[in-house]
Amino acid sequence: MRRSFALLALPLFVTACQGTGSSPPLSNAALNGIPGPANATFLKPDVANLEGPPKKTWIFASNGISANVEVYNAATLKMISTCPCTGMGLAVDPTTNDLAVGSRAGVVTVWHVSGKGITQFATLQLSQGPYAIGLAYDSKGDLYAGNVGQNVVDFFAASEIRAGGGNPTRSVSTSSLVDIYYLAAPGDKLLADGYNMYGQPILVSVNVKVGGDTVLQDLSKYNTLAEGIAVDTHGHLIVNSAGSSNVLLVFDKPWTGAPVSTFPYGSGGDSYYTAISLNKRQDTIWAGNYFLISYRRADTDVQANSYPLGRLGRFTSPVAMEYFDSVAVDPQAK
Repeated sequence: MRRSFALLALPLFVTACQGTGSSPPLSNAALNGIPGPANATFLKPDVANLEGPPKKTWIFASNGISANVEVYNAATLKMISTCPCTGMGLAVDPTTNDLAVGSRAGVVTVWHVSGKGITQFATLQLSQGPYAIGLAYDSKGDLYAGNVGQNVVDFFAASEIRAGGGNPTRSVSTSSLVDIYYLAAPGDKLLADGYNMYGQPILVSVNVKVGGDTVLQDLSKYNTLAEGIAVDTHGHLIVNSAGSSNVLLVFDKPWTGAPVSTFPYGSGGDSYYTAISLNKRQDTIWAGNYFLISYRRADTDVQANSYPLGRLGRFTSPVAMEYFDSVAVDPQAK
């Protein structure tokens, strides 16, 4: 079972980031409750010359504990905006730079992103809910959403998203994967990780037309948790394998063999990555990073890793008592 809500037993409070420059204040809604997505807005981005993606790279990080989606400038690592969006999953459309947010309200909200502001324009209804951590755009701007705790993936056509949303264009069920977490959509494929009926982490290829899946990797041979996945523009699959020890694994297509590259990091259950996202230049993997400070305190940040694997890089200022369930870099490579 994934540990994303381990912090719920701890007091729920949020401290501001202590990075260079001041951070946007949290809204009263974020401090006093969890609003529905219809009530949520992003603060105006704190950026010079109103420059945003695609000229500038931003990192979105969703915290399911405090219900915030936070936005960082990748160059300065400064937090530039925040939204009490009840966000869990995140994905960026490589064709438009739009942001999809899997809300705890059982919907996926979609937002235009620019230096002038981040504005919602579509709401997509999940078929099962309660929310989606796994979100993935394909190269045409279609969106896949995995219903967490379920074996159902919803498909939303790009035309439906542009029109403002609605119910899924279609939904398919997986067979071996009974609890879906993270998704990636390279080419005409859909990859998903999560857990089988025995609670073991696996990676599958989903048949997006008729349902069912093919198991590509038994991830339990590496670790106990199914965490983030990403695919680079050459088709290499990066898997974040976490648990008793933590390692990023890289697999060549068709993703069924042994890893061709590995990068150990962290210290097991006391410190591990969650979601991962490649930047447009394909030279950095950004990861949500959780680390235990004491029995009653755990912090989170966004951590850079070189790609190809080999080095840790910069990281954002730690935020206390949060857990970044998902990260997404804007813009994405097409």
